[in-house]
Amino acid sequence: MAVYATTDELRIRIQQRATPTAARLAMMNEIIEAASRNIDRMCRRPDGFVSDPIAEVRYFAAFDATHLRIPLCVSVSLVSVKSSRLATSYTDWTSPTTPMAGDGDWIPCRGDVDNPIFNQPPYDLLVIDPNGDYSTFLDSDGLPVVKVEATWSSQSEIPADIREATLMQAAIWMKQYQGGMSSELGTINFGRILYRRELSQGVKQILVDGGWMIPLYGGA
Repeated sequence: MAVYATTDELRIRIQQRATPTAARLAMMNEIIEAASRNIDRMCRRPDGFVSDPIAEVRYFAAFDATHLRIPLCVSVSLVSVKSSRLATSYTDWTSPTTPMAGDGDWIPCRGDVDNPIFNQPPYDLLVIDPNGDYSTFLDSDGLPVVKVEATWSSQSEIPADIREATLMQAAIWMKQYQGGMSSELGTINFGRILYRRELSQGVKQILVDGGWMIPLYGGA
């Protein structure tokens, strides 16, 4: 799981000049992790906001269409497709030398199927390149027939808004738990309690106004 701030950044935010004890440092780390988890959850980001630099393979069902919806990713390195629903192996489709080179079988893009955005990541859509060897993805009847290797998530670095939202929420929780719930600090239940806590209104506003929430129907 990605975390979007550091304890040093949080110390500056809460104006803590003294070197923290090991127990307090552990508490700060747990608060930052909890704030990061809750931000991911509110924004419907199961992969978080920052991609792993190592590409990961995922499998998808497909329809008889010229496009395939995928989770948000920073880059796509390989698309492989079965020749039939019952095939036991995948055929690698030709990857474009660059996203818009027009020399592959597929093009990464994002947004609306009828008016996709091609110019920059993140991507959440693959469309058939009309210059390629295939006209549609296979209708898989719900079975996984497409294998995609990509760096999943929407950003290669922590967005400034997400870092700010994490620090704001962590600072609020630090103040709250230093006061009324000090008995829970450092216990095994502390992280679970924070995970159930609702984000503050100011943090929600950053996430909503910044357009960081994924709509329920999908999209970037």
